[in-house]
Amino acid sequence: MADYDVVVVGAGMAGQVCAAYLARDGKRVLLLEQNHHAGGNMSGFSRNGFTFDGGDQSFESLGIVFPILEDLGIYDAQPWIKARYRMVSKDFDFFIDGIDSVEAALRTAFPNEPGIRPLFEEIRSVSRFMQSVCTPWEFPLLHDFRLSGALKLLPWLRRLKRWSTFRYRETACRVIQDPQLRNWLTTIGYYKMPHLFFAGFWQLWSHDYWYPVGGMQALHDRLTARYRAFGGEVRFKTQVDRFRLGRTGRRREAQAIVTSTGEEITANHFVYAGDYQKLVEKLIGPDGFPGRTVRRVRASRLTEALVTVYLGLDMSDSELSSTLGGAHHPFFFPNYKVIFPDEGSPADVHSHMWVTLNHFGRESTAAPEGKSALTIQTYSSARWQEHWRNGGTGLPRTPAYRRLKRAVAMELISTAESLVPGLRDRVEYLDVGSPLSLERFTGNSEGSTGGWCYQDTVSPLYRSPMLNMIRTPFHNVLACGHYALWPGGVISATLCGRIVANMVAGRRALARM
Repeated sequence: MADYDVVVVGAGMAGQVCAAYLARDGKRVLLLEQNHHAGGNMSGFSRNGFTFDGGDQSFESLGIVFPILEDLGIYDAQPWIKARYRMVSKDFDFFIDGIDSVEAALRTAFPNEPGIRPLFEEIRSVSRFMQSVCTPWEFPLLHDFRLSGALKLLPWLRRLKRWSTFRYRETACRVIQDPQLRNWLTTIGYYKMPHLFFAGFWQLWSHDYWYPVGGMQALHDRLTARYRAFGGEVRFKTQVDRFRLGRTGRRREAQAIVTSTGEEITANHFVYAGDYQKLVEKLIGPDGFPGRTVRRVRASRLTEALVTVYLGLDMSDSELSSTLGGAHHPFFFPNYKVIFPDEGSPADVHSHMWVTLNHFGRESTAAPEGKSALTIQTYSSARWQEHWRNGGTGLPRTPAYRRLKRAVAMELISTAESLVPGLRDRVEYLDVGSPLSLERFTGNSEGSTGGWCYQDTVSPLYRSPMLNMIRTPFHNVLACGHYALWPGGVISATLCGRIVANMVAGRRALARM
């Protein structure tokens, strides 16, 4: 008899949701996590009385996340804050409170630009689609493949296919005549993000980005507690090294997982909710996959990593919130270039980049009385400057690495002072999370924040049947998370958790559990 019905590897959003559903269904479930607590890219930490969100600073529901959290008894366990975004450059300063107001602000900033109006008419088309089928509490196919859900999507299918490419985004943005503004609108977001995401984010930023009071880690701690209440077992600080593979008749299967201590744990089913590259290269190994899959995984680009500066400030929450204009996520653009650092980028690349400042104030319980917590983020790369002058991702950290992190932090603080004057003089605590830090704590290759690259011609998910890579060559091993379901990010991870739980339980992918 196997030790468990199901072993789930990875306690990020996907792994936790999948494990919770299976435990609620009566399965004997073991959830394994390499870190000392759950969360993955959404985990947090506390230092010197300040609490920080380590990666994701808020997330969208898109009619997927909230209904699933409610179904698991998590959504009502805490209040939620509607995130407010602000965009600032030398030409504009506006809040993203609706597409009409964004268009008006850009037309005021660029009064001689005739392309803004037609571009935003195109953006409104995506907005109308999202308002009709993808509100924070509605997604047409979430509860089952029912005819009513399919009929809602049917009128949009042709446009959805067109909108899901970067090429169409380039076409839409060509109406902008100002070359700098055109470049900014064409390239902001993840690398070569398709038009659907570019246009859709104006809608989501306006109406559907949320923050759990108490912070991201508090949300995941509640998920862990709920999973345990369903009878599930979790082990933290447990590294999975590989699957022990075999056959039953003609079917290839995993017979056990082997931890870094040499322990073998058997199960009838295994769910891997982690980095897909590591699944192919190490846990199963390239010999376990078709050569085409191995080549695709090795060649595929990942979504960008972030560098994050964590600041504990000698500044009250009310003062900082007032300085930021009441925005939770103000973005500052020192120029209209959108830089994606790589191994060849110069040493001062981060000093020329946009930054986002993240602050949710007292409601996030993030700082001692009279103090405040602030994070500053921008894109980076694990390979930049020879892996941040560390020589590699898995090596002991060098003094040169720590010095470089500090230098980058000061560059980002300097840029952020355009919104918070005198910021460096108010810093009481400072730490930096590089892409190497993200890989170490989340297990995601090169610190990737959203799985595979969103560009349709590059993403292995976009080119896969049904836009997923859930099944593996081993009948009792399923992949789960934003590497396994297009397009990636929190919504894909959450939805994939429920889909895979259904598949393990022998139900239809989107059936009610």
